[in-house]
Order: sequence, then structure tokens, then C-alpha cells
Amino acid sequence: MKLAAITRRLALAALAGALAATPAAAQTYDGDWAGVLEVPNGTKLRLALHVKTEGGETKAVLESLDQQATIPATAVKTDGGELQILFMPIMGELKGKLSADGKTLDGSWTQGGSIPLKLTKAAK
Repeated sequence: MKLAAITRRLALAALAGALAATPAAAQTYDGDWAGVLEVPNGTKLRLALHVKTEGGETKAVLESLDQQATIPATAVKTDGGELQILFMPIMGELKGKLSADGKTLDGSWTQGGSIPLKLTKAAK
């Protein structure tokens, strides 16, 4: 394994260890979110993010609908209206800022490079 890859894995592992959800704030993010990730080659991937807080622990699962992939989150952090989720198995990270009305997350998907991503909360 290359040194850069090892360093990135160690950094993500350290970050995962540091992430801890704040239960009251995390519940704001609970629910189903949907968006489209437009990758640099022009491909558009439909994404569904499912966030749930139980017993003070927030968990998330990301579905890449067009790739038929389901990826459980390694760590979830909420802080000051921002959500950060790590997906260590695929070396991915989702970051988003919650809109004032709580209906959208504006942020980015990072997996090698960073790509803008907007997710909209599904109606209950």
C-alpha cells in the first residue's frame, strides 16, 4: 500500500474516532434525504441518505441507487447546523449544512476529490 493511501486511511480513522453525534441536534437530521451527485465525467448518480437516532446514537446509511450499492456510515457528527458522515469502506465523506427550514443539506461528497451535493429531506 502506498504511503499516501496509508496516511489517508489513518487520518480518516482518527477522524472517525473523534466524531460523536450530539443526540438532540442529530435528531434534526433524522429521516430520508435524496439528491443527485454529478460526477466530473457527466454521470449523474441518484443518492438516498437515511439517518436515524436511537438511544443517543446516530446512524446513517447511504444508497447509491444507480449503482445498487448500500454503504453504512462509519461515523456521524453533527455540530452547529452541519452534518459530517464518514464512509470508511469506500473512503468517502459527506458534509452538509442544514438549511434554516431544515429541508435541505447543502454540502459536498468527497472521495478522492470534492463534488458539490445538495440533499432534500423527504416529506413524512
